[in-house]
Amino acid sequence: MRLDLRALRSFVTVASAGSISSAAQSLHIAQPALSVQIKQLEEQLGAALFDRHPRGVALTAVGERLLGHAVEILRRVDVAYDDVRQAVDQPGGQVAIALPQSVAKFVTVPLVQAVVRQWPRIHLQMVEMSSGYIPQQLLHGLVDIGMTFGTEDDARMRFMHVLQEELAFVTTAQQLARYRGGPDGDATHMALHDAARFPMVLPTTTQSLRRVLDAYMAKAGVAPRIVVEVNTIHEILALVAAGIGSTILSFAAVHDMLAARQLLALPVGRPAMSRSIYACRSATLPMSIAATKVHEQLLATIVSLSSSQRWPRSTVIAALPQGDGRVVPSG
Repeated sequence: MRLDLRALRSFVTVASAGSISSAAQSLHIAQPALSVQIKQLEEQLGAALFDRHPRGVALTAVGERLLGHAVEILRRVDVAYDDVRQAVDQPGGQVAIALPQSVAKFVTVPLVQAVVRQWPRIHLQMVEMSSGYIPQQLLHGLVDIGMTFGTEDDARMRFMHVLQEELAFVTTAQQLARYRGGPDGDATHMALHDAARFPMVLPTTTQSLRRVLDAYMAKAGVAPRIVVEVNTIHEILALVAAGIGSTILSFAAVHDMLAARQLLALPVGRPAMSRSIYACRSATLPMSIAATKVHEQLLATIVSLSSSQRWPRSTVIAALPQGDGRVVPSG
């Protein structure tokens, strides 16, 4: 039995869109023709791939199983095509990068500038999402490169520890004056046990930063006074600015509001607190030449941002892998 690559691409597009009509528009073909392709593929496999309903389609269990294979097959075909057609010095094609919001705010502009300048035939797709979702996106071949705040014990993934970010106690002047314990309190640092006096606005327990904070607090024997848990950094900062409570975030996450003098950030001491940042990719899916170039440039960009303190209070951990000499610092 031979599966048609065009039919597989159509199947993956329909699965992603959740609608045959939307997929047909994306593929620039007539809806009846796409329906025939899907029907023929189902007949060839002897099983329904989608459940049809008035609002669109949903994958069956068989369809879910085929989707994993189809994405990997199409990725390998695309990589083979790219390797044959593109010279090493002229890489092209799409490269998708998934970044958490607090990383994207520093990396996106200098990385895109460097890639466009060096490799104009590479089409970058910058995807912003929560760190916890990125490994699955990589494993399914939906993105090529990711950055996360943690690792997973999964042989299908490769993680590189690239950066360590210092964490800060973030509050307002009013809250600091009220809760820090009088005029003898240290106004330049915040001991973790002193932070327990403050009402706290913390990330939800599903967030990687919360797991880091919980580990530090458990080791120090500190029980925080949690007022509310929120799963977005933007809303956490808004609540702190409104005087609802204080929080602990990276200096990078609160950088803009510190510059605008809307909040205060004190380094956490006894113990000092930091979190790890990792570059990651699939260990089983091959990387195209273009993705390899972008991965190297991503690491060079991080080194440049950290060493110049444009990524505040960060320390580079990993050495930049040896490339072909064309990776340049971000200006």
